Amino acid sequence: MNFDVKLPPAYCMKEGADDLKRTVKSLKTRSARYPLENLPSDLMWGKEEESIVELDLYKKGWAKLPNLFPSETLDKIQERVDFYLDQGGSDVKYGVLGQNCTLPQSEVRDKELFMSVSNPLFKVPEIADILFDERLVKIAMCYFKCMPAVGTLNLRKSFANDVERATTTLFHCDNNTPYLLKFFLYLNDVEELDHGPFTYVEGSAYEKPSNWRDQHRIPDEEIERMYGKGRVQPLFAKKGDVLAAVTTGYHKGQKVKSQDRTMLTLNFVVSPEDWTAKTQFDIKPETCSKIPYQYAPLLDYLYITDEE
Repeated sequence: MNFDVKLPPAYCMKEGADDLKRTVKSLKTRSARYPLENLPSDLMWGKEEESIVELDLYKKGWAKLPNLFPSETLDKIQERVDFYLDQGGSDVKYGVLGQNCTLPQSEVRDKELFMSVSNPLFKVPEIADILFDERLVKIAMCYFKCMPAVGTLNLRKSFANDVERATTTLFHCDNNTPYLLKFFLYLNDVEELDHGPFTYVEGSAYEKPSNWRDQHRIPDEEIERMYGKGRVQPLFAKKGDVLAAVTTGYHKGQKVKSQDRTMLTLNFVVSPEDWTAKTQFDIKPETCSKIPYQYAPLLDYLYITDEE
């Protein structure tokens, strides 16, 4: 059995060669532990997934997958988001005001860029219908050329207000793990700049300046100087579409101005994020029971528990 690995030429390495070595070791370990040839043929990727990975993700760094999920599925998730955000407290996380804020969304929507549901897969198990959908898993397997695992997730509502841009509304490269693939789902249509589209700099995952580690947040003007305005792509999509992106490239969320935007973000990885267990999320046993057993390796970096 051949355990050689072939990587796209992009890494977000905080520690240079050490991170590269650990990434290759992770890929080889997962390839040996979960041989893809043991998967049933109907769970393996095909030509459609290869085209998405080879022509879009490996070249541009992003892909759009239209009309993958019905509105009914996303509406259930949106209802759960608003349930937790209406309560406030420890079930949610805040942007500008920080973790100590306990107010509901009605009282902070003019003070915060966004609010997120904490530990979302545990609190909103409906996410699993999307996270473990074989269409997404096949793309992730094809991207990594091995069976990946679920990393962290984000379920966030961004508010249309006048709060100054900060954090993820500024261009940055994800550096929580050197090798990851993200899927983004808008829970409402995002069809204009004022709706706050996810924005990606094409090819930037594979073409970074030598000093890219020196500055985490990059002004728009600097990005346009480095890459040209034509490579900065706001990614519009309708509710039910999926965006995939190699977020070791430069990206941001445009500031929401005219309507609130709720977005679900799913991370697929081959090693724990930040190389530690502290960022692992929880999943309920009954949620796990609905996943095809061949996809069990996806759970490697999740805690299976009845209690948070």
